[in-house]
Amino acid sequence: MVQKIRWGILLMGVIVLLAAAVQNSENVLLKLFFYETQLPVSVLLLVTSTVSFLIGALTMGRLIRQKAKAKSKLAPEKLVEPAVAAPTKTTPFS
Repeated sequence: MVQKIRWGILLMGVIVLLAAAVQNSENVLLKLFFYETQLPVSVLLLVTSTVSFLIGALTMGRLIRQKAKAKSKLAPEKLVEPAVAAPTKTTPFS
């Protein structure tokens, strides 16, 4: 169920992105440090969205791997159970 919701959200995002790209075809000036070029707004939107998605996916992949690695280090078969001392007999007033 959750996977279907994720795919639905992703599909809606792509549809909105494509609609914005089609409706924004004017050229804009892009300045990046010493580089200047003119691009349509739609291309700029698609490139920035793709780069942002890839950065997010790589970051999440790294976090998931780190979590799995930490979990495997704490696996139950590797944990050493402490020895339990036998209870000693005591009397209340001795």
